[in-house]
Amino acid sequence: AWRQQQIMRMRADPKLIFGAREYYRTRPVEFINHWCDTYDPRNAGSSVPARMPFRMFRRQREMVQFLLDCLNGDASGLVEKARDMGATWVCCAFSVWLWLFWPGVAVGWGSRKEQLVDKLGDPDSIFEKMRMLIWGLPREFWPVGFSPKDHLAYMKIINPESGSTITGEAGDNIGRGGRKRIYFKDESAHYERPEKIEAALADNTRVQIDISSVNGLGNVFHRRREAGIDWHPAKA
Repeated sequence: AWRQQQIMRMRADPKLIFGAREYYRTRPVEFINHWCDTYDPRNAGSSVPARMPFRMFRRQREMVQFLLDCLNGDASGLVEKARDMGATWVCCAFSVWLWLFWPGVAVGWGSRKEQLVDKLGDPDSIFEKMRMLIWGLPREFWPVGFSPKDHLAYMKIINPESGSTITGEAGDNIGRGGRKRIYFKDESAHYERPEKIEAALADNTRVQIDISSVNGLGNVFHRRREAGIDWHPAKA
């Protein structure tokens, strides 16, 4: 009801659209909480809707701040995934926020298999999650000239107004697609040749975000975790 009320207000007064865009430009947590949806097919047929507003809990809000701190500090980060904590959804929503509000940004996504990165119509794939997030936004937030048919392509999402992009790669091709402002490596503890991927990404981005469930000791993900510094909210 709140969302619908705000949409009606913006449509009645175009100046509010400009004000909303300026407000959310520096507030990813508020943007995700106010306008993004998440999806859980396990709720289908129950009293809980399968698609519902993405109201983040505390640790998810802190994760968004962590991602923003990594970007602002040109530092790479690592997140140990736990089931049902929504780490991938948070990173997808953060990517959509960047795509909307950071002109010219290039966001990269990679996983060990192509179908995990993008499989049309499959919400388990990363890019289908981001398509669902974009489709769920009020049209007032869509970029000028945006056409889902033309700009929500396979493994590529384009902002025609600002030139921002989100692109995907898989397996050994990760890091081969050019320079990125930030690169998300999903399930990076499970890559077959992670050292090869590390070498490719080293020259292409200053901010790598590894998000993965653990997979034993001694792999690149584990070494990054052991060498890293734990992040805490409101601390440098």
